[in-house]
Amino acid sequence: MNRTPRTLLIVGAGASGMLAAISARKTARELGVADEQLRIVLLERNPKPGNKIAISGGGHCNLTHDADVKSLLEKGFLRKNEQRFLRHAIHHFSNADLLALFGRYGLKTEAREDGRVFPVSRRASEVLDLMRRMVEESAVSLVTAARVERLEYAGSGFAVRAGERQFEADAVILATGGASWGSAGTTGDGNRLAASVGHAITPVMPALAPNYFTVPPRAELVGITLRNILLVASADGGSDSRLGDVLISHRGISGPACLSLSRSVAGFHASGKTVTISADLFPGHEAGTLSNFILDQAARQGARQVRTFLQRTPLAPERLDAPDASSEVQTIPNSFADEIMRQASVDREVTMSGLTKAQRLALVSALKRLVLGTVKKVPLDRAEVSAGGVALGEIDPKTMQSKIHPRLHCCGELLDYAGEVGGFNLQAAFSTGWLAGSHAARTLFDNARQPAQE
Repeated sequence: MNRTPRTLLIVGAGASGMLAAISARKTARELGVADEQLRIVLLERNPKPGNKIAISGGGHCNLTHDADVKSLLEKGFLRKNEQRFLRHAIHHFSNADLLALFGRYGLKTEAREDGRVFPVSRRASEVLDLMRRMVEESAVSLVTAARVERLEYAGSGFAVRAGERQFEADAVILATGGASWGSAGTTGDGNRLAASVGHAITPVMPALAPNYFTVPPRAELVGITLRNILLVASADGGSDSRLGDVLISHRGISGPACLSLSRSVAGFHASGKTVTISADLFPGHEAGTLSNFILDQAARQGARQVRTFLQRTPLAPERLDAPDASSEVQTIPNSFADEIMRQASVDREVTMSGLTKAQRLALVSALKRLVLGTVKKVPLDRAEVSAGGVALGEIDPKTMQSKIHPRLHCCGELLDYAGEVGGFNLQAAFSTGWLAGSHAARTLFDNARQPAQE
């Protein structure tokens, strides 16, 4: 084994970067490499590492998701190519492996009914503190306030410039994060660095972001959550949808269904298409079935006002023949009953028996396609993660090694994937970082490998 002292430089001290450093040292020690034979340098542009971990989950840190690897991939990553790319990394370092590692450092966690895993303390700072401790115990040189401006080859290795400082390295791991939530220091530096050494960059766009509308929602609708509805984004020649909760905000919408759909919305919007957001308040029920339900209710309670009927009807019910909802089931909110009637052009005083056929069909149309607004912006600076980045086809999914440069690895949100809400993105960052660090260390001390060539 080659015992020449080597330097591994990791750019970015977030979830993937810190795990890469910890994994690299663990692997080197397992190979019998003394710490002084492998210098691991972790560069962070911010004054402190782990800014996004500190604010993740509203400061509570949704670490991962409680599921077997197959289910985790299917639930967390809706695009098949992303599932295929991440499969090896998450099998290699799974959610169970992550929790076991953190558990050895005293972190107690609990899984909610929806599968999201949090520290029992609900403090992201506890997670960050133990990660910093692991980095320190891994004999890693942490350099903060060091924004990398240039990455280039120098002989058989790399030259990295951060301000006035110059670093030489035998191998580099780019773990800079994506380009979302710029106030946390993730502004797409890794894309620029990867592109400078020949990598293709898929256009960056927001994912897990709110939608802002050209005309803000009516004041009486703001703050209302519509539960379990189908949110639909329609653009010229295309559409996409998500089932879940939607929160009406003063600028547009947010909530789980909106966040999940935002990547598609951003894609439509970036292509210059007008994107209309609507809500199906009765997903799972066809328009004809809903029309017959209204006819039946009119026959039973013809004197009841349409507005009262709407206010007492369960929102997104599994069955249409159910009686008026109990207090435990959400009904159509009062303000939305008015909005439905406004969009259907039905007067507030109209009774069920007084509905004309045209009004009934218009009411059904509004219930199945209630227009919430036209998208003005999907803000990248408010997105939890970004899609786009280093093209997956240029990275070996079994090692996170660049297919262009053998001693360059890329991991975490820098890569062109984006997971759903629920701890999936942090798990992917931890897993790809762990794999990158382990393989980088092995590569540096494997005589069968050749030095990087320019």
